[in-house]
Amino acid sequence: MAATAHKPDPAFDAWVDRAKAVSTLNAAFKFGFSPKGSAGRTTRPTGEIAGPCPRCGGVDRFSVNAKTGLWNCRGAGKGGADAISLARYLLIDASFLEAVTFLTGEAKPGRPATEPTAEEIAAQEAALAQRKADDAAAREKTERANNQFREDERRRCHALWRAGESAPGSLVEAYLRWRCIPGVPVGAKLRLHREIHLRHPAGKHGAIFWTGPAMLAPIAGNDGRFIGLHMTWLDPALADGGLPAEAKGKLVAVVDGERLDVKRSRGTKQGGHLVLVPAPSGRVTRIVIGEGIETVLSVWAAMLEAGEDLSTTEFWSSIDLGNLGGKATRSISHPTRKKADKAGRLFPIRVSGPEPDVSDPSRSIAIPHGVDQVLILADGDSDRFTVEMTVARASARWARPGLTVRVAWPEDGGDFNDMRIRIVRERGRICAQQERGQS
Repeated sequence: MAATAHKPDPAFDAWVDRAKAVSTLNAAFKFGFSPKGSAGRTTRPTGEIAGPCPRCGGVDRFSVNAKTGLWNCRGAGKGGADAISLARYLLIDASFLEAVTFLTGEAKPGRPATEPTAEEIAAQEAALAQRKADDAAAREKTERANNQFREDERRRCHALWRAGESAPGSLVEAYLRWRCIPGVPVGAKLRLHREIHLRHPAGKHGAIFWTGPAMLAPIAGNDGRFIGLHMTWLDPALADGGLPAEAKGKLVAVVDGERLDVKRSRGTKQGGHLVLVPAPSGRVTRIVIGEGIETVLSVWAAMLEAGEDLSTTEFWSSIDLGNLGGKATRSISHPTRKKADKAGRLFPIRVSGPEPDVSDPSRSIAIPHGVDQVLILADGDSDRFTVEMTVARASARWARPGLTVRVAWPEDGGDFNDMRIRIVRERGRICAQQERGQS
């Protein structure tokens, strides 16, 4: 079948070209896009400007690259490369001609130069209203599906937690003692599961790389509800103490010469925390919070040995550094660290800044009412500037009248567990030397 030849239409082509000449950023502004911070502020070297999506809202899920014209909405999983594709999306999946008409403010060439009739206007408004209704229904359906998935995953995680066994006397206790922590604290929300799959890559679609013992800790939301599960795979050699002194006690898993992270979280992690040592009295006035389980329990052990009154103190893990500080309002340039772009030019890397984003409290760790002291345990083996920004966000987020937030720093190049291992083992060597001297 022969192809149908289309006659050139210079007026139509010029009309489309005028729409293409509109920058993606200006098109976004036409729809009320309001970037976070100062309008026009970009993130070098990417040139991206982020803010709420004019269609689906959010805080910073929508971005436009001022240099390339690329746009992206993370909330809807949509994106494009020019103003026309953006207009089609923001006009609720409009046609190509509708998008060009909007961008140019002109009707398609060749259309009679008459005002649209009332019936035509009504039909256009009805079509747009229907698209908006369909869009809202689709978003609601997606949200329901996402909520159901989260609830199903929470139930799966809770089943794994229930299948775990008591931590005292188990491989979990052997692991903590190997890390120079004096056993499992009373009331600690820790368990052992003897056979947990470790997948690579992470996620349900990854291949099972290893199945073995793992330390479990439930992730609690701000209301105390179980929302997920944190897992740390342990080295089975802990059972007979057959580990070299420099070993950490966690499983060593290597794929293609690269060590896998053997700490994983399932369910909801963002805004959640691990309650490692509950307050013995049941009343909480002080919280000690840090990144890792071993770091926090090392400080608990040191305070216990120092004779501190811990009756109203609770010890939490934030799971990771990002969760400790929560989301930032903007990113900033690192003062010293740089990376190269494709042309080899060096630019400062971007890190989350010191001001916390408080627009969605459910996505960050909250300090309960009645707590008047928080001690943040900083991490000394991560980039110092990044940790300082994290601590600043957490401190600002939790600031309120009557609440004192303090920060404790370990020795440079290590964390509080590294310090404790060194101190405890040195103490052991001294005791052994004294015993030999007395014999």
